[in-house]
Amino acid sequence: MKALGFVALAATLAVAGARKPPKPASFDDPCLDDGCTHHALDAFRTALAAQRDGTATHPLRISYFGDSLTADDHITEDLRAKLQALLGDGGPGFVFAAPPHPYCQHRAVARVVGEGWHVHGISTVVPPDRLLGLGGSAECDAGGTIELVPTGAVSTLELHYLAQPHGGTLAIAVDNKVVQTIATAAAAKKGSFATVTLPPGKRIALRARGRVRLFGASLEAAKGGVVDNLGVVNATAKSMRNNNLDAHWRNQLAHRASDLVVIMYGTNEAEWLRPSGAGMAEHEKLFGELLATVRTALPDASCLVVSPLDQLDYGDDKLPPRDSIPAMVAAQRRAALAHGCAFWDTYTWMGGKGASRSWFARGLMMKDFQHPTSEGSEQIADALYAGLVPAGSAGAISPGGD
Repeated sequence: MKALGFVALAATLAVAGARKPPKPASFDDPCLDDGCTHHALDAFRTALAAQRDGTATHPLRISYFGDSLTADDHITEDLRAKLQALLGDGGPGFVFAAPPHPYCQHRAVARVVGEGWHVHGISTVVPPDRLLGLGGSAECDAGGTIELVPTGAVSTLELHYLAQPHGGTLAIAVDNKVVQTIATAAAAKKGSFATVTLPPGKRIALRARGRVRLFGASLEAAKGGVVDNLGVVNATAKSMRNNNLDAHWRNQLAHRASDLVVIMYGTNEAEWLRPSGAGMAEHEKLFGELLATVRTALPDASCLVVSPLDQLDYGDDKLPPRDSIPAMVAAQRRAALAHGCAFWDTYTWMGGKGASRSWFARGLMMKDFQHPTSEGSEQIADALYAGLVPAGSAGAISPGGD
């Protein structure tokens, strides 16, 4: 009886201590035409509806670009889990061939990068040609192997690689059986793609011979939800804009054909930008150019800018709120609306000036007052999902769309 009473008490405390669902995200969703019959997020809503009624021809794809706030895959993992609970498991989505920064993660696939690869990224080592796929690459001179083990079943692999002079070959194997070999030699450098139908199996091996540069691979099922984690530690809007060749990045985006592109930069810039002046003006300009590339590459898709969170200046003993954040939020909002992208003001959503202090007290923010904890990341993802898939439209369906 005492044991049963203890279990009941523990259960009661657990329920009482459970966090309340966060307030759903509220978006600025600008008109895309003079009659205001189309809005920035309409393409995503249409794709979501098609996925749910079974008429979609590919999984619902969200590509999420960001910095260290998303590079650990906490925000994107939770968003992925919720979307897949609704639509079915569409696979891990795009996975960098190698982490473009040592602390970049993808929790829907185990990845083992063998010896012989030179890893590049938009915030680390940038190759002279500035060809970095969707933000990173791995290149070998004599050969190397990369293994990928997704957590769920996938049916296709689409390889993003560089065709180049003197390029080598890449064999794709599933459970140690080669299913396709790709020659990467070409007269000139060019971002290229190859789609492989995968037999049932668990372990996918990418085996390079000779000189091969890989950007990554999209691992997908026929239907369901997909969230690409494209966050890179230390990334900024400037590094993403300047360190990846524009035409090349545009080509990669267009081929990925995502239904929604999310852009979330600003964690790093907030440390050195001032509320006004040339630096903030440059940030707005670069952000606008970044969004212009997305809109040009994917004119029929939706794009969404997620603003920086509140930060405290941990370099000051008094821990004042960073005064750069409100100005960055305003600059990013202007850039988003000017380029037909939706905007989520997470700074105001979380409580505005100094809110990271209360988030820290609630276990939602790390002690640097910049990065959310896993629980804080879950709050952000839950709010974002609730905004994208409003209550009343979130009933689960089978992966087949029935």
